[in-house]
Amino acid sequence: MGDLMSKQKTPINPALSYSRDYMIKTYTFPENFDFKIRDFRIQFKDGFADGFLIFFDGLSNQDYINRDILNALFRRPVDLSLSDSDRTQTLFKQIMTIAPLTIEWDYETAIDMANFGNCVVFIDGCDGCFVADVKDWNKRGVSEPLQESSLSGPQEAFNETILSNVAAIRKILKTSDLIAENIPVGNTSKTPCALMYLRGITNDDLLSEVRRRLQGIDTEYIYSSSDIEMLMEKHSLYPMTHTLKTERPDRAAAMLADGKVIVIVQGSPFVLILPTTAADLIEASEDNYVRAPEANFMRLVRLFGLSLCLLLPAIFVAIMLYHHEMLPTDLLLAIEASREKVPFPLVAELLLMEFSFELIKEASVRVPSPVGSTLGIIGGLILGQAAVEANIVSPILIIIVSIGGIGSFATPSVALSRSLSLLRFVYILFAAAGGFLGLICGLFINLAYLSASDSFGVPFLSPIAPHNGDSVLGSLFVKPIWKKEMRPKNLAPKDPQKQPHISRKWEK
Repeated sequence: MGDLMSKQKTPINPALSYSRDYMIKTYTFPENFDFKIRDFRIQFKDGFADGFLIFFDGLSNQDYINRDILNALFRRPVDLSLSDSDRTQTLFKQIMTIAPLTIEWDYETAIDMANFGNCVVFIDGCDGCFVADVKDWNKRGVSEPLQESSLSGPQEAFNETILSNVAAIRKILKTSDLIAENIPVGNTSKTPCALMYLRGITNDDLLSEVRRRLQGIDTEYIYSSSDIEMLMEKHSLYPMTHTLKTERPDRAAAMLADGKVIVIVQGSPFVLILPTTAADLIEASEDNYVRAPEANFMRLVRLFGLSLCLLLPAIFVAIMLYHHEMLPTDLLLAIEASREKVPFPLVAELLLMEFSFELIKEASVRVPSPVGSTLGIIGGLILGQAAVEANIVSPILIIIVSIGGIGSFATPSVALSRSLSLLRFVYILFAAAGGFLGLICGLFINLAYLSASDSFGVPFLSPIAPHNGDSVLGSLFVKPIWKKEMRPKNLAPKDPQKQPHISRKWEK
């Protein structure tokens, strides 16, 4: 019963003094210095009426308020006898036709609109208020992508303004079937979120599931798309990410064309792509802008780097502790000679080096850019060489950690790189406990969990596991653009055909 009472709206009182006192109390005026109230008087043919408008300085454009709203109010007297309807509708039709306006009938909605940057107008005798769309948010201009840079693709990234991000996608997908639903999230912040999809392509069950989870978030504040990501995902405690974030409008548009759903959050330059599979995580934006042989070669290099990042330290531990016979005798003797004076066990030495490498990576992100290169030189060369000369670590271990670190930088996604860095420590412990047997057990547990997991109803390892009819090699490697005829079957799109079977008609 209490919840029902809390959701009831308070209707607008026609008495102007009541509305003014209500707004002053709500916004703690004049202590709230950026909240503005402007009083005015308009002329009717049979008299005058008082009014006031409210807005936030910095969120609303005052030039629009003076030119479109106040100028319209003072332009000519209002003849209330022209209409037998109430005063609110007459004012809306005769005076407020210049500015883009709506009528709201309760205080709660009016307050929400003012908090969003609109101007709200109250006039004595009206049982509704006029909301003018005069938002003027200060926004960052279009810049280049930082995390998903491309040498061949567009050099345009999202910014922190939701309307600009929606427009960036509409510039690419010029169709009326592109739908953008506004879903505010956060009981207090009411952060606008845009749920975008292509009507006639996106599966209804997928769309309903994303909408259900987004509308089912019950929290006070939402600050970024990362908050939405963590509140919507099921596998929040597993190290491997199951959600893809992008800062590139072209990549988001391509995913929409495949039948996926994207979520844009006000205040965040990263857009969520739902659902996400393992094939999406290993795809780089560069793959779509180079020829297929070049893209496949770079993808092989990328997969090799991912394998080195994840497994090379663990394989080294397994060989040195349990499987000496796998190395040539000369190489084994050279490695043991380099570790002869190191006082630490191999696993402790490796973990120390891995933590040191992660510390350098974390510090290089936090320091200013001009200092980052200096930090890398000091941490990677001077401290590393000093540690070797002091017999704290062995040279071969520095090589192993460095190669694994380079492999982590080959990942196309920062979230995937962090996931692999965390899993690398897990595999080192498995290898230290049982050699290759322990490493295989760790891989089996990991693959079993990934095979059983899904992202919004889509198996995470599809089409590999389970196999749904799509080519496994086609999901791992890049096809020529003229062979990308069908949309992914795991998305169950309404229109499975993406382009005609013969798209290069000039060959006829």
